[in-house]
Amino acid sequence: MQLTQMQCLIVEDMDALRKIMAEQLRQLGFGQVLQADCGRQALDMLQRMHIDLLLLDWSMPDGHGQELLESLRQQDKWQDLPIIIVTANAHRSLVEVAMKYGVLDIIAKPFNSKTLQARVLQALTRRHKRTQVTPSSAMAAKIDATATTETAPALNVVLVVDDMPDNLAFMAGLLNDDYKVLFAKDGKAGLKICQSATPPDVVLLDVMMPEMDGHQVLQALRTEPRSAEIPVIFVSALGEVEHHLQGLRGGAIDYLTKPVQPEILKLKLANVLAQVQRQRALQQECDELLRLAQLKDNADSIISHDLKNPLATISALAQKLAQDKNFPKEWLSKINLVDELALQSINTVNLTSEVLRIEAGQYALDAEWFSVHEMLKQLLQAAQVNFHSKQLVAYLSPDEDPCSSFDVMGDPKLCHPMLFNLIKNAFEAARPKTKVAISLSRHEGDVLIAIENTGAVPADIREQFWEKYVTQGKAEGLGIGTYAARLFALAQKGEANLVVDDAKLLTRVEIRLPAAIDAVVAE
Repeated sequence: MQLTQMQCLIVEDMDALRKIMAEQLRQLGFGQVLQADCGRQALDMLQRMHIDLLLLDWSMPDGHGQELLESLRQQDKWQDLPIIIVTANAHRSLVEVAMKYGVLDIIAKPFNSKTLQARVLQALTRRHKRTQVTPSSAMAAKIDATATTETAPALNVVLVVDDMPDNLAFMAGLLNDDYKVLFAKDGKAGLKICQSATPPDVVLLDVMMPEMDGHQVLQALRTEPRSAEIPVIFVSALGEVEHHLQGLRGGAIDYLTKPVQPEILKLKLANVLAQVQRQRALQQECDELLRLAQLKDNADSIISHDLKNPLATISALAQKLAQDKNFPKEWLSKINLVDELALQSINTVNLTSEVLRIEAGQYALDAEWFSVHEMLKQLLQAAQVNFHSKQLVAYLSPDEDPCSSFDVMGDPKLCHPMLFNLIKNAFEAARPKTKVAISLSRHEGDVLIAIENTGAVPADIREQFWEKYVTQGKAEGLGIGTYAARLFALAQKGEANLVVDDAKLLTRVEIRLPAAIDAVVAE
C-alpha cells in the first residue's frame, strides 16, 4: 500500500500542535490525515473509519492515553493497529507499557517537522517489512535516508563564524570527529543559520569581521527569540581584558583568545553542550508539569459543567418518567437502564476527578458527620436491582441503626464512589445464587465496613489489589476502582484491607473510618 492510500489519525488535545502535526504528515505523503482531540472522539472515528496509523498523545484532559491504548488492544480488530505514542514525559514505565502493547515508536515532545516525519517513516519501515506496505518512490528514498541517518546517535551541531579560511579549516580538523560542524564566512550568514529551522547547539564566533563584527552578531542573536538561547563562545585574537568583558557582558558564555589551545576548546565545548542538554531536559519537564498543573486546575470546573450537570439532569428526567403513571410499562426497564447508566457515569466522573485532586495534593479533608449505614442501604438496594439476574442473596447487617452507632466523620463525596465501586465489585465477582454480605461493627474508635462475597480474588493479583490499573476478568475495566477506594479511605484518615479465605472461597474487603461520636469526643 502506498502512503497516498493510507489514512492516519492524530489524537492530541492541543489544537495548534494537532493541526501542525496534521500538515506535516500531509506533506509527508499521507492520503488523508484525520484529527481527534480526545479518546472518546478517537474511538468513535475508529469505529466508523479504517485507520492505518494512529498517533496517540499520552496525556489528555479526558483520560490517560494508556486507557485508550488498552481499550484498543483488548479488541481483535485493533490488535494490530500501528500506534505511535507522542509524549512530553518519556520514562521507563512508559517504555514498558509501549512494549507490552506493541507500540511502534515513542516520539518525545517538543519535536520539529523533520523529527516527526523521520520517526514516522522509520516506524513504518519496520512495519512495512512485516506487512509489505510500501511508500511511494519519493517517500521510499526518504525512508532509506532516515534508516541510515537515524540509527546512529545525533551529533551536536557547532557553528563556526569566521572570515578567515585558515581559521575555518583549523576548526574543521579539530572538531569534525566529534561534532557536526557548520561554517559561516561572515556575520549575516551566521545569523541566517542560527535563525533557521535547524539552529546549531553552540556558536564559536570571531570578533573582528567586515560589515558586521562579532559583538553586533551577538546582539542580533539575543534580540531574536529563535536564536536568543543559543550559547556563544567568542574566539578572537583580541586578548585584552576589556574585550573579554565586552563579550561576556553582551551575553557570551565564554571568551577564548587565539591561538586556541585544542584541548581547552574541546573541554569548554563539552561542558557547554552538557549544560545545553540538561537545560533542554529540565525545560521540557517544567513545561509539561506546568501544562498538567493547568489541566488539573481546570479539571473540576470542566467536569462539573460539561459532564456532571448534564448527566444529573438525564438521571433526574429518567426517574421522573419512571414515576409517571402514564409512562408505558414496556419501556420502564429501558428508562431505568438510562438512569442507571447516568448514575454510573456520574460515579466515574466523581471518581476520576477526586483521584486527580488527591494525587495532585489539592484535596483537603473537611470532615462532616453522616450516616454510612444509610448510604450503604441505598447502594445495596441499587445493586440488587442492577444485578437481579444473578439471583444473589444480599443483606446489610444490622438492618437498622436507630442509635446512629455507625455514623462516621468523613467526606460523603468520597465515601459514595468508594462504597459504590466496592459493592459493585462484590456483586460482579459473586457467583450466581450465592450471597453478598455487608456488615458494620465498631472497632477502637472506628466504624468497620466489611463487604464479603463468594469467590476468591486470584492469587496473582492479591499483592497488587489496591494498585492502579490492576483488573482481571473485566473487558472494559479501567482498574482504578479499588485503587481509588483505598486512596479515598486514607484521605479520610481511614484504612482499606483485603482478606481472602481460600478454604471457604470468600473475599472480604474492609474499610475503616473514624466513628463520628468518638471523633467528636476526642476533639
